[in-house]
Amino acid sequence: DSRRFDIPVFVCLAGEDNNAPTPKSMGKGYTPEQAEASALMELIERFSHANSPQPQHFRKEIYDDVKNESIPFDYFFFIPDKEAKIPEENKAKFTELPFSWVPAYSLQQKRDFLIPYEWFADIQGTNGLSAGNTLEEAILQGLCEVVERHVSSIVTIKQKPAPTIDLATVKDPVAKDLLKRFLSRGIRMVFKDFSLDTGIPTVGGIAFDPSSFPNSEIVFCAGTATHPEKALIRVLTEIQQMAIDNFQQDYYAGGILPKFRTIQEAGYLLNEGDLVPIDSLPNVSESDMELEIERCTTALAAIGYEPLVINITHPTLKIPSVFVIIPGSEQYENLFCDLNTYYYIGRRFQHLGCFDSAISWYQKSISKHPASSCHSYMQIADCYRYLGKYQEAINNYKICFQCEPDRVMQISIYNSVLKCIEKLKAEVP
Repeated sequence: DSRRFDIPVFVCLAGEDNNAPTPKSMGKGYTPEQAEASALMELIERFSHANSPQPQHFRKEIYDDVKNESIPFDYFFFIPDKEAKIPEENKAKFTELPFSWVPAYSLQQKRDFLIPYEWFADIQGTNGLSAGNTLEEAILQGLCEVVERHVSSIVTIKQKPAPTIDLATVKDPVAKDLLKRFLSRGIRMVFKDFSLDTGIPTVGGIAFDPSSFPNSEIVFCAGTATHPEKALIRVLTEIQQMAIDNFQQDYYAGGILPKFRTIQEAGYLLNEGDLVPIDSLPNVSESDMELEIERCTTALAAIGYEPLVINITHPTLKIPSVFVIIPGSEQYENLFCDLNTYYYIGRRFQHLGCFDSAISWYQKSISKHPASSCHSYMQIADCYRYLGKYQEAINNYKICFQCEPDRVMQISIYNSVLKCIEKLKAEVP
């Protein structure tokens, strides 16, 4: 925090012995203590995930060996959306692949089912990971995150008109203070009701600094909580985390939603339209987190979604951590890039070290779902690199780069190509 807005953001850096894929986490909050705890908890959830499932908690099996204890078969194939029609070939291949099957607790049915950990970890990424002071706190946070990604993805992909929240109706003193810190410094902000049909409040927020735009960023994010004003607070602190005070270019790498380059691209969100009071959003808040979880579960069940919870608490840390999965919930990357079962079967083959089979499935993904080309070519290139076919890898990294990947993928391509070039040089006598 450079004191422009005086809203704290913390970065947590892990030590060298941490095996989480991302050794850096960030946290936000209204107070420094909240922001610091947020950053630490994000690192804990990702460390716990990287070390899951623990050997004593999974069975390495194929589907036929666990089908009597598994979640419904169709739940595996709600990709990239719940209405997708999956080829029988893909379903058959899925049943032949070994996975680590772990217990997942259905919040709706109040019982455990077995699910393939790696399959859903690939589909959801870090979405749904959460750590908290109690198991209930972790579950509620993870549940809200999955809902947040779901509704914001739908609004963004379909550019659905969303009601604009009348900021004059905000009553929470923390929310009012955070708004004042931005608005009094000339930041333009629009907040939308992204709740859709979930029955759980989600606020979408877009913000930019007119005094420095277009040499600064348009920040776009969303927040879900059990109370509408808590959802607004979450968005406000998220905007600060993503903008890092000055909305400067290159600070904001973008989140799980698109990074707008022009006002026109963000027009469907910046168009305020009719205003609605913030208390018109759904409200599932209670004084007891367990009751809030039940109300969220009931709301999601009404639209056909069943939340599942995997306990990933690390045995050494003993800090409650969970992976919340909602089969069929949407994610921006899955929808926008049309990531599909061909792609995810390829991912599973790749994780198993069957690189030639993985390449074949990625090629099917490109053929059947052209929008998945960028991700698929990236994985094909990685497979060739693992096979020691460095020139083929470079060729596919180049194709991937032509698909206009985001900045994170560009950096990965650059580093991977350098490694391939070094290997090719080493092969020259």
